[in-house]
Amino acid sequence: MKRHNRAALAVAALALVIPVSGCASLLSPHQTAEYHYNGGDGASGTVGDVEVRGLMLIMDEKGEGPAQLFFTLLNKGDSTADVTIEASGTTVDESVKAGETFVQDPKSPETTSKDVVTVDKLDAQPGDLVDITVTVGGEEKTIRTQVLSDSLPYYEEYVPTESPSSVPSDDATSSEGAASSDETTSSDEGTATEGATANG
Repeated sequence: MKRHNRAALAVAALALVIPVSGCASLLSPHQTAEYHYNGGDGASGTVGDVEVRGLMLIMDEKGEGPAQLFFTLLNKGDSTADVTIEASGTTVDESVKAGETFVQDPKSPETTSKDVVTVDKLDAQPGDLVDITVTVGGEEKTIRTQVLSDSLPYYEEYVPTESPSSVPSDDATSSEGAASSDETTSSDEGTATEGATANG
């Protein structure tokens, strides 16, 4: 009886070890190294032969000012695709060769374009969904895209600012004031000279 009990205990112990070792194998360095996390920011869709990924807008937390537009285009077709993206009155046209990828993210090392795409007339607030129209050839699709903000620290650098040319600087204001003052002084001096000439 004792031998049977020992055998039963051994089988039970082995039954416990097998599932535990199986779970451990799922956490091995080899297994976890192959796992890639995808945050999933941005909307996606397919228009014709073009896959649209990471489509999103980022603006400041207060919902004031313009928003920056981001997207990635993957051409799965056999010929160059002419893609048009329209967001709240701002239109972007890109040509993507067959089998190639276009990335619109100026701060990314993988970007195709260093130019910032700014949507000035965005009638939305952070957290809202905005309809963005993507056209490829004669096919058109509307993709609902979330507006994100710099409430998340890693989005702070992506909030677009107003163009410096549209905001007068202090130096410019000072220069204008100095120019006005010089003009007034010159005018006064001219009047004084004319008066002296008349008296002479």
